[in-house]
Amino acid sequence: MTLIDDAPARLAAPPRDLLDSLAGPIDAADLLPADALGDRFDAVQGRIRDWLRHWDAVSVPAFAPVREVHPAAERRSSLVAPATRTDGAARFTASIYDPPTRVGAPLAWSRNWVSVVRLPEAVEDGRLHYRFAVGSRLVLDGQAETSLVSTSVHFGAVASARTASPFDVAGFRTPLARPLVGVQAREDADADASQTFEGSLDVRAGDTPALAFVLGVDVLMRDGWIRVHDGSSSWVGPAGAGATGSIETRFTPAPLLAMFA
Repeated sequence: MTLIDDAPARLAAPPRDLLDSLAGPIDAADLLPADALGDRFDAVQGRIRDWLRHWDAVSVPAFAPVREVHPAAERRSSLVAPATRTDGAARFTASIYDPPTRVGAPLAWSRNWVSVVRLPEAVEDGRLHYRFAVGSRLVLDGQAETSLVSTSVHFGAVASARTASPFDVAGFRTPLARPLVGVQAREDADADASQTFEGSLDVRAGDTPALAFVLGVDVLMRDGWIRVHDGSSSWVGPAGAGATGSIETRFTPAPLLAMFA
């Protein structure tokens, strides 16, 4: 026996027996509820707008000291850094003196700290979007022939830490930002600056993205003294308002990206 789909035949003419049985005039209370047809289009659009505005906060692990440079005459650097915390910042102080009787090039001090953010494994192909802010503050005073204090931030990102290192990406050795450059140690100097950055990476299912940050501070001084006070620091934080210590990420699946190609 062959089954024949007679749907076209049944829909060729209106079902008069059904139409004849429809109810006559009814009260407003008997009308279908407003949500009988499902969500309104504006509710769907609202959810899409909310998704486009939503970013996930990802914590930045505590920065670790990785590099220290100071004059050979010092047994221990006069540029001091307390232990870091899980707030995305590296703090430092200094009390530096260069006697006027010394001759030669300016003395140099430098410190660096590193932190690596490792993201969960991607479950499907797509694009990872990220954004963050970096900044520095210097509270210092001094009097010297040469007194220059600068800060820097290096950054690198890779789609999968299994196959590449964020420290090896092109341009990592060049700072992404120099929040403060050549701040002079003068009486009651207080300088701060911040910048916001954003970027994205194509990722494939199984990739494990990683982002690396290196904070730095450099002091160059000759013939005089410099004091860098508590409150001086460099930091990484979210692009929007909020406490430091996190960056923001968002993942867009490849099928959704294809809709806009």
